[in-house]
Amino acid sequence: ENINIFTPNNDGINDFFIPINLDQYLVRNPEATYLLTVKGDSMIDAGIHPGDIVLVEKGNTPKKNDIIIAQVDNEWTMKYFGKDKKGVYLEPANSNYKRIRPKRSLTIGGIVKAVVRKYS
Repeated sequence: ENINIFTPNNDGINDFFIPINLDQYLVRNPEATYLLTVKGDSMIDAGIHPGDIVLVEKGNTPKKNDIIIAQVDNEWTMKYFGKDKKGVYLEPANSNYKRIRPKRSLTIGGIVKAVVRKYS
């Protein structure tokens, strides 16, 4: 059985797909952007799985429901950002985990802008 492998240089592929550069597509501010490999499953219901790569941009103030990287009481985590009458909280996307409210400190490491998953 023959399998045809298409690349952006093959005739006709541009009729069906638009080749892109991931840096141009995902990164708005290269100096403030970094990548992290996901460990744990606290954001699995948001479609973020262990082993995924998240693209994080630092420097902006998070808004409600932004997915952020944060150091909470000296422990790093990735959660949804939230705020209510009691203050800031971090919400997991997995019912096996509880909402986190900082007791001593909260440092925002950045806002997740994209998720990359490798299949093979």
